[in-house]
Amino acid sequence: MKLFTKTFGCQMNFADSDEMGRALKSRGFFATEDQDGADAVLVNTCTVRELAEHKAMSYIGRLEEWKSVNPRRLVMVTGCAAERTKETIQRRFPHVDLVVGAIDIEHFPVRLDDLLAAKPPLSAEESSADERLVPPPMALGKSGVIQYVTIMRGCNYACTYCIVPAVRGPEIYRPSGEIMVDIAARVAEGAKEIWLLGQTVNSYRPADRPDYDFSNLLREAAAVPGLGRLRFTSPHPHYLTDKLVAAMRDVPQVCEHLHLPVQSGSDVMLKKMRRNYTRASYLEGLKRLRAAVPGIAITTDLIAGFPGETDADHAATLSLIKEAGFASAYCFKYSPRPGTPAAAMIDDVPQAVKEARVNELLELSDNQGRDHAAALIGTEQEVLVEENKGELGWRGKTRGAWQIRLPAEGVTLGQTVRARVTSAYSRELRGELV
Repeated sequence: MKLFTKTFGCQMNFADSDEMGRALKSRGFFATEDQDGADAVLVNTCTVRELAEHKAMSYIGRLEEWKSVNPRRLVMVTGCAAERTKETIQRRFPHVDLVVGAIDIEHFPVRLDDLLAAKPPLSAEESSADERLVPPPMALGKSGVIQYVTIMRGCNYACTYCIVPAVRGPEIYRPSGEIMVDIAARVAEGAKEIWLLGQTVNSYRPADRPDYDFSNLLREAAAVPGLGRLRFTSPHPHYLTDKLVAAMRDVPQVCEHLHLPVQSGSDVMLKKMRRNYTRASYLEGLKRLRAAVPGIAITTDLIAGFPGETDADHAATLSLIKEAGFASAYCFKYSPRPGTPAAAMIDDVPQAVKEARVNELLELSDNQGRDHAAALIGTEQEVLVEENKGELGWRGKTRGAWQIRLPAEGVTLGQTVRARVTSAYSRELRGELV
C-alpha cells in the first residue's frame, strides 16, 4: 500500500511525520511522492500561524475528490491544527478517517490500529503499489542524509502570542538512553547529520537523571559512532547557559550555527510577549557564544506588529538586527491565534503598518545576510552533500548552515567535501571542490 505524506509547519512536524511514517511502514505502507497513485494520505498540520492552518484546511478539503476515486482510500489528519480544531475537522470533512492531535502523537500507532481494524486497507493485490516489491525507506526528507530526532514534546512557557502550549501540552522529556538508541539507528540508516528537536530544546531535563541537562545530551550524542554533524532547534535564550556554550565549543560534531528566536528588540514588547529575557540579556548571551565559538552564524525569528507596538519599538527591532549581527531572520506579521493571551489584546497595529514593518525587517536582514555571504567568498568550507539537483549540480550545506551549490561531477550523496566559495547570493553560495 502506498502512503503519501503532506507536512505543514516546523521541523517538529516533519519529525512527527517521520515517526508516524515508521509506524505506517511497519503495518505494510510504503512511501510514495505520487499522491494520485497513493492508497492513503497522512496530513500533518500546523496552527502556529493563521496562513499555515488555512493552507492545511484547504488541502484537506481537496482530498475529498481524491478519496471519491476509491472510498477505501484513507485520509489521516494529525498535528497542531488537528489538536486545536479536531471537532471542526470531523464535522467539516467527513471524508477524513482519522484525526490525531499533536498532544496524542505518541498514541498514533494505537489509533492507527483501531482505524485499520475498522476499515481494512487495500490488500497487496488490490493496491497499485508497484513499490511493494522494493520498499523505499520512510526516512525524513528526500535522501535521509539529514534526519531529526525528537528529544522532548510540549512547552512550559506562556508566550502570549503562541498557541503551542495549548496544542502540544506541557514539556515531557524522552529518556536519554532511548534518544541515543534512536540516533544510532538513524546513523545506521545512513544519516550523516542529526537534528535534536524540541519546542524549547535546550530546556531538556530528564526526570530520571536530575543532574543531566541538554549540554550533557549533546556530549553523549556526539559519542555515537559514525555521527558526522549535530544540530538542534529551537533553543530558548533563557537556557543559553555557560554549560551549553561550553558543549558547543568542545563538541566537534556541533555545527557553528544557532537559530535563536528573539521576536523583538524592544524590552516593552518582550515583556508583553512574556519572553523571559531582555534585549541586553539576549545580546550578552550572543557575546558569550561568539567568544567560545568564533565565526558562529546566528539566525533568528522576528514578529512585526505585535499589539501595542510603536514606531519606537519597531526601530528597536531594526537596531537589534544590526547589533546582533544576524546572518538571516525569519520575519512574520503578527496574527492573533485563538486561545492565546494575545488574542484578547487589541490588535491595534493596522495591517498596512504591519506590512510596511515586516518588509523593513526583511530588507534589512536580507541585506545583512548578503554581506555575511559575500564575506565567505574565497574561503574554504566543509560541505555535506544533501541533494542532487541534476543539471544544476549538487546542493549541500556548510557547517554555518549556508546552502551551497557544487559542480555535478566529483561528489556523491552524503559525502563531506571541502569547497571554496566562488560567489554568493542572499540565500545561497556557489562553490568549487578543493
